[in-house]
Amino acid sequence: MVRREIEIDENTDRILTELASEYQGNLSLALAALVHAREGLDELAERSEAACEDTLRLLRDRAEVDFREGRAVTWEDVKAHSGL
Repeated sequence: MVRREIEIDENTDRILTELASEYQGNLSLALAALVHAREGLDELAERSEAACEDTLRLLRDRAEVDFREGRAVTWEDVKAHSGL
């Protein structure tokens, strides 16, 4: 086991405390679960990107052509045009 001292804001503390209630109030277990869940999400994202690589590339290429040919605008332009 490794012992660490961390500083977190009040909102993060509240969320972590709520999560810890699912682990009999054990903050260490709750934090470990979050770290491992993050690792799993990263792996899922990588597998999803790999599985959809061709489609994602096609969408990117089409979007680049649309921008070059003036058929698309940036989100910033949309907000400016709409007064947002």
